[in-house]
Order: sequence, then C-alpha cells, then structure tokens
Amino acid sequence: MILAMVTMGSSAEGQIVKTTDVTVTNWLSKGQDLTMHCKSKEDDLGERVLHKLGTFSWHFIPNFFGRTLFFCSFSWDGSGGNRYFDIYVEKRDKDRCTDCKWIVSEAGPCWYNATSAAYDVCYGYKSSLL
Repeated sequence: MILAMVTMGSSAEGQIVKTTDVTVTNWLSKGQDLTMHCKSKEDDLGERVLHKLGTFSWHFIPNFFGRTLFFCSFSWDGSGGNRYFDIYVEKRDKDRCTDCKWIVSEAGPCWYNATSAAYDVCYGYKSSLL
C-alpha cells in the first residue's frame, strides 16, 4: 500500500506502524535525464524522468511478513538499455533506514549511510529483473 501523506499508522492490534520513505536522486555525471520505473508486487509507481539532481520519493508501510520489495529499471542516453536494481528489500533495509535515500549514477545506486553521512554504500546493477 502506497501512502502519500501519512507518516505513521496503526495496525489492527493497535500497534504503531511506521512508514518507510524512499528517495531516488539522478546523479548521472554528464547531466543526462534519468528514466526510471519502480514497482512492487502490489504497486506500480509508473515511469518517471528525473532531470539532473531531480528526485522521486514514495512512502509505504512494510509488509507484515518482512517481504516488501521495490525494484526499479533505470536508463539514460548511452546506457545501452535498462539497468535494474532492487531499491528496497525489507530484509536488507528495514534495520538500516526508514528514510532510505539513494543516488543513481552510471556505476550503480549508492545508499545514504547516516552513520558516515555519505552515499558510501554502493551496488552494481543487476543484469535483468530475475
């Protein structure tokens, strides 16, 4: 479920449930536009075009069973086609961020590490959605 304005909700048992925010920033070195398309099993966020340093953000409540996954395709002039990355994996990300910030460059996405105050946790792209 995607939430636009809510930052906290409550479960049927009355427990406080925190939302997670994800922000992606275009960090391509030559100033190209970044075309991205993110989705989960339940939600398609649509295709977006981010200009240099442009951002796209969304909010959601992680799955009760710990299986929330948002995956994205990225492309830009000269990229040679789509690049893929799992931008939010609950098992990887739930304990390290509720405000998950990413920059996307030609080399791959880098996550903002609040401990070091830098985008210093970087990953390569996947070769396909599988």
